[in-house]
Formats: sequence, C-alpha cells, structure tokens
Amino acid sequence: MQLLAPFAALALLAVPAILALYFLKVRRPQMPVSSLLFWRQQIEDRQANTPWQRLRTSLLLLLQLLVALALAFALMRPGFAKPPSVASTTIVLLDGSPSMLATDVKPDRFSVAVDAAKGMAKQAGGAREMAVVLLGDHARLLVPPTSDRGKLQRALDQARAPAQTANLGEGISVANSLLAGRPGGEVVLVSDGHFNMPSPAPKVAAPLRYFSIGAAGENVGIESFTRQADGIVSLRLANLGRERRDVQLELRADGELVDVLPVGIDGNESAEIDWPGLQKDTTVLEARMTPGDSFSLDDSAWLVTEATRPRRVLLVTGGNGFLQRALQLRADLEVTVVKPQDYVPGSYDLSVFDGFVPPGDLPHPALVIAPPEGQGPLPADKLSDPGELLPADPRDPLLRYVSLKDVHVQSSARVTPLPGWRTVIAAANGPLVLVTRDEPRLAQITFDIHLSDLPLRAAFPVLVQNLVTHLLGGSFANQTFPAGQPVRLVAEEGAQALEVKGPDGFRTTLKPPFPATLEDTGRPGVYTVSQVGLGDDLTRRFVLHLDVPEQSRIAPGAGPAVEAGPGRPGQAPPSTSELWPWLAALALAIVAVEWLVFLRR
Repeated sequence: MQLLAPFAALALLAVPAILALYFLKVRRPQMPVSSLLFWRQQIEDRQANTPWQRLRTSLLLLLQLLVALALAFALMRPGFAKPPSVASTTIVLLDGSPSMLATDVKPDRFSVAVDAAKGMAKQAGGAREMAVVLLGDHARLLVPPTSDRGKLQRALDQARAPAQTANLGEGISVANSLLAGRPGGEVVLVSDGHFNMPSPAPKVAAPLRYFSIGAAGENVGIESFTRQADGIVSLRLANLGRERRDVQLELRADGELVDVLPVGIDGNESAEIDWPGLQKDTTVLEARMTPGDSFSLDDSAWLVTEATRPRRVLLVTGGNGFLQRALQLRADLEVTVVKPQDYVPGSYDLSVFDGFVPPGDLPHPALVIAPPEGQGPLPADKLSDPGELLPADPRDPLLRYVSLKDVHVQSSARVTPLPGWRTVIAAANGPLVLVTRDEPRLAQITFDIHLSDLPLRAAFPVLVQNLVTHLLGGSFANQTFPAGQPVRLVAEEGAQALEVKGPDGFRTTLKPPFPATLEDTGRPGVYTVSQVGLGDDLTRRFVLHLDVPEQSRIAPGAGPAVEAGPGRPGQAPPSTSELWPWLAALALAIVAVEWLVFLRR
C-alpha cells in the first residue's frame, strides 16, 4: 500500500483536538436554588467536565475519533498498485534506466516494474499473448509473444536492469515488428519517464499505455571528481531536488577514512569543493556521501591516482598557446612542441598537427587541425562560412561535458567524409570535427581555432582531452568514463586477453581481436584490467561514473508523446487502486450512527 498524499497526515491533528475539547472546563453561571434534589444530573455533568481528570468512557467520543481518523486517512489517499489488463497481444516495454534502481518504492523501481509485468503475465493464456522487451542502450527481447505463463515468469525472474538510458525508439520499433499481423494488440510501457525520446515522435502500431513507477524526486549526487595539475582534488555536488540537503562527504584513500567534509546544498543548486589533502602514494581516492538517499548510484565517486607510464605527445604548431595549454592539463602527457619547419618524424604516442600536414605517410594516431587547402586525411577545400552549429549528440563520449552553446566559427574548410569516418560536431554547411571509427585512429578539425570563440569557452580544453583520450585508445588507465557507455580497451603488444574485474563481483574476459569493447558498463565503480600473459605489472584501473545530472534526475516523468497507430486508443490503466472513496463513505456512516446515538440519549 502507498500514500499518494502523505502530507495530508496533518489532518490527524484533529484527533488530539477532539480529545482536548473533552478536557475543557465548561463555565456555568452561579444561581441560588432552594434544593439540590432536582439538580443531581447537572452536578454529575459538571463533574464530568472538570479539566484534566481521568477520561471516562464515551461512545460519542469514540465515534467522533473514528470519523476524524477515517477522514484523515481518506485525505492521504491510500491505495494499492495494480497491474493493467492485457489485450489479445500485449508487448510490455520494461525501462532499464539507472533511475529505475531508485529505492523510493520498495525494494526498487525496477523490481516494482517487474512485479507489475508478472501481474500482467498471470492474465496470459488461451488467445491472450504477451511479450517482454527490456529497454537499455538497445532494446532486448526477453521473451517473444507467448501465452505460456511459466515462460513469461521465468523470463521476468531473470530480468536485470542494465542501468543504461532506455532507448524508447528502438523499443517501439521492436514492438511494432512483434505486433505485425496480430490485430487487437497493445503496448504497455512500464517506466518512471526517464527514457531517450526519439525525434520526431515515433509511430506505434497499437494503442500505448503508460504505467508510471516511482514516487519521489529528491536526490543529491556527486557530479564530478577530478584532480588538478597541482594535486588539488576538486568535487562538485548537485542537489537535483527542491529541498535543501546537509550531507557529510567522506574521503577515503585506499579504503582508509582520511577526511570528512560537511556540505549544505540548496534545492536545484550545486556546491564545489577543493581538497588539498591527496597523498602521492594514494592509488584510489573515494568520495562517499552520507547519509545516502533513495538513489545510491551517484552517492559515491572514485579517482584513480596511481602513477602510470607518461604518454609522449608531439605538437607541431606555429604558436598555438590555447592548444598547448589544453594538452598540458593532463599530468600523464609529456608534450613536445616544435615549429613546422623543425618537424622530424619520431616515436610518439600521439601527433598533433596545427595548420600543417607532414609530407608522406601521416603518423597515427594523429589529430590534424586546419590543414592547408588540398591536404589532410580528409582533403580540405576552400574556406567558407560554415553557418550556425547544429545540435550535438549529448550521448557521444567525445562530447561529454562539452557545451557548444554560444560557440561561433568564422570560417572552415569543407570536407567530404570518407567511409569509416563519422562527424562529431557539424555546422549548417558542413562538418567541423570528424574522427575515424576504427584503425588508424585519426581526427580532423576543419577550422583554425583562432577563427572561432571556442578557445575562450570552458568546452575547449574538455573537447581536446576527450579527443586525446579517444586517439590514444589504450589510455583508459586512470580515466573516468560515463557509466552505461561502451569503453574501448586497447591491449599491449603480446597480450593474450584482457581480464576485467569490477564492483559487486563483476568479472569478464575480453579476447582478441583488439582493441576490445567492454559493453557491460552499468555499474559505477573502479574497474581493474589485467593484461593476460604479460604479468601483474601491467594491471591498470579506470572508473565508471554516473553522468550526473542527466541520469540522476529521478522525479517520475510523464508518459511519451507518440503518434497513435491504427486501433482504438485504450484508456490508460490506473497505476493505483485508491481507497479514499470507501474511507469517506465509512466516515459518513459513522456520523449517521453518532447522530442516532445522540438523539437516543
């Protein structure tokens, strides 16, 4: 049972108020009389109203208290969750987003969603079929349309939330294909409203019903956890609810508590903290927020600080201070700067060419910025006005924490993307930033950064770091990646396999060909990668962190806006069977009984 209006519990104050009235002393006028023989009943009533005496049994008092309790509980709107009914063919879409692991409903939202699906599965049988699709980064069919209740129950028992943003468009596409040739079907979306809504609105082949899960929206999470070049640790906490929260931030170095910081954050605000206490021999620093809340995935964050082999980067430029400083922000990069006329090929982990392309074969991995006309991995055309920047994909790992708002580019070279390339940032008249999908790892920026205001934005160094991480490939060591997104792991030469260990006992082995991609990344925490066959000295760590605030907004949302397909739209089933009408009727009946008792006194 759940209370839809818990704040109405204030109405229970009527109970002590009624009791207080029975304790109040009644003041009567004093008059002389000739005898008390006929006034005995009035004397007893006066004694009964003496204040603070022992409360005597009164049927009227009991009935009045019952009326107050019934009305108070009716105002709190108690009710029981109930599953919707099933049609001839019902396709259930289960939301597996990170917010579905919130525990504002017990044991958590995803478990409640699974129980709702199990309730619908009990109605299957005969001509009624049901299918279950789990929504994560991709839609996964757990069980095709079937009337076998046992098969449906077993599939739902094995369902686990992938903790990835639900791809509703792909889920609807799967549902449409399953409903093909099955008239009279419907789609039931069991979700808290935090799904990835495609644009334009998808068309559903049958009526869609939305079964809402969740009750609360208050949440405080650790948004970022980084180490600056001078060794100072910076944290940002975000309060995504409406009420102020006072929390304690525990810092643990290799499991040992080293500091506790009190933090107060108003609703819809954030707080930034700088901590200078990091020791050089620390391997893993953990930040843990206490007390926790109903969404624990963002209550902790980790920072891997162990020493790694520095990566050698060559920057060939005529004098680009913005680019040089952005590269030097990473402590594990050894940046060598030379002028174009002094360039000599060498052994580097990454080469960055600014306004210059070397003759012959281009070393890789490489980042090429504003190549001369007719040169570059993608030959540059003449400069022209690129137009306004187009909205970027916020889920692209290369654009993580990159805001392109108010960024303008004066001129750029037009290029034609070749097979194997993809556009990361584009303008109205052509691409601005492109990368290769596979080997060799190359990236190209089609404009001179001095002809834009991008270097003046905080997004510029972040974009450069994201590109460097992508191009180095194997530089996953000590890095932080968004949870739920695939992580690309490059093995050292001679490695037979990559053994990955994560939180909660997670363990998997990635085999050649390399680089390999770790797909199961829904658990935030520290991951250890061992190069099988090369010894323990080649063990590296990286961190998966929830992408706050996009995935930490847990307030239940509205249902999706979709284009209704053929068929009669169904009435959205109530998610809760409310009891307040029965309680109100009970209160009215008790009032009637009280009136009869009063009249018969």
